Formats: sequence, C-alpha cells, structure tokens
Amino acid sequence: MALTLRNTLKPACIAIALLGTVSVAAVAFAPDMAFAKNGNGGQGNGGQGKGGGQGKGGGQGAGKSSGGGQKSGGGKSKGAKTNGASAKSAALVTDPTTGSPLHPSEKGKWNASHASQAAFDAHIRNQNFNGTIGALAEFQLAAKAASGQELTEDEQAALDSLLGGEVGDVADQDLADFLNDGAVAGDPVYSVEDGVVGCSENCDGADLDAAQAAANAEAERLQDEAETAAIDELLTEAVERIRTESNKPLSPERFDDLVDELASDLGVTLPEDEAEEPLPEG
Repeated sequence: MALTLRNTLKPACIAIALLGTVSVAAVAFAPDMAFAKNGNGGQGNGGQGKGGGQGKGGGQGAGKSSGGGQKSGGGKSKGAKTNGASAKSAALVTDPTTGSPLHPSEKGKWNASHASQAAFDAHIRNQNFNGTIGALAEFQLAAKAASGQELTEDEQAALDSLLGGEVGDVADQDLADFLNDGAVAGDPVYSVEDGVVGCSENCDGADLDAAQAAANAEAERLQDEAETAAIDELLTEAVERIRTESNKPLSPERFDDLVDELASDLGVTLPEDEAEEPLPEG
C-alpha cells in the first residue's frame, strides 16, 4: 500500500506529543521528589535531625533548638554561683566563734601590730601618727595612758600634743565658787587670781592658808578628772580610727576581738568597762 504524507506525519506528531507530556510531568514532580528525599516522608532526618523547623529538612523536627532550650533551662546561672561565693566570704568575716584568735585574713592591714616596738617608738618620738604604724602607735599610747601605765618622757610629750596641751586647766572662778559654796552672811568671801587665793569681804576670820590648800586640792581633782576624760576620748577615737581605716569588714563581736588582740600584740592593757549597776527587783 502506498504511504501518503498525511499518514507519515500522524505517527510523528503523536510521538512528539507523548514526549512533551513526559517532560512536563518530570518537571512538575521534581520538587516533590527532592522534598521526599530530603525529608524522608516528614519523619526522616529533617523531622528529628539537624534541619529542624520548616526549612530545608522539612517536617516539624525539634532538632537542636529544642535540645538547646532544655539545656539552658536546666543549667545554673552565674548569679547563683556568685551569690554562693559571697555567702562563703561573709561567713569568713563574721566568724561566730567570738573570742577565738583572728585569722590573718581577718586582721588585714592590722597584722602590722607585729612590727618591732622600735618602729612604734619612732612614731611616738616624732609625734607622727600617720599611716598604719602611726595609727597603731596612737592606739598603744592612748591605751597605755588610759590604763594608768607609766609613760616615758617622749610618750608624755606626744600625749600632751595629742590632748592639746591645755587639758585640765582650771578657771579661777571655778575655784572661787568652790571656796564660797555654802557660805552664809558674815563668812569670808574668797577670790582667786592665777590660782592664788585672796579675800575680798569679811576677811577678819579668813584662813587664807587653809583656803589655798583646799583650792589646790580641788584644782588637782578637776585637772585629773578632765585629763582622764580627755584620755578616754583619745582612746575612743583611736579605736574608731582602727574601725574606719580597716580594710577587712568584721562583725561588731569580731571587731572587739580585734581590739583585744591588738592590745595584746602591743603590750598594753585596756581599761575595764565599769560594771553596770543591777536593775532594781520588781
């Protein structure tokens, strides 16, 4: 049978049409094939593996994100660690064992109390109470004077300098008031000038020698009283200086231990506090 041009072109057109359909189908399904390969059907490597989320791996994997969240939530913060260290440090400086020897770390700069006496004597002799050694020398001198220990010439000079040199001066009027206290009409009226007793009225019965002796005794008593108060104040200031210049924080109880230990190191005795009077019963 003879082939016509129409019969020849028809099979060729069908073949071309079928080839185009296959190509379109391949292109259309290519992303899904890639998706399935990477995601392994939504439960593969992407679902529980490194991909995570809805990205390249596909699926709804938790991946490293969820694991990282649990690790962060369960760990301890740096703040908790710092607070623990602070608590340990606080326990060190507030040792509840009151009366026990202080550790060198508690005394800090006041470990200088173990310096030679010659160093303290030099500061006292030069009346130089600056710095750590100067503060300890001032404390030693004040404690020695307050407890009534005998002072050397250099120590007395330094003490007078610290006290101002005019402590215990008694006013003439105070002595005159003392001599005339309790006097009635007709009694001698005494006066005092530069410490010397005189009489200004009713002098016929005046005993100036007796009045002078009484005035001298009163002046000495007032001087001792004023000087004792001034020395006690000096010791209080020396102790407060140790507190304010300390480079280690201490509880009040441990600070008292520090003062006692410094006094022992420096060879002085602190005056005892006056005993409190007992409260009345009832």
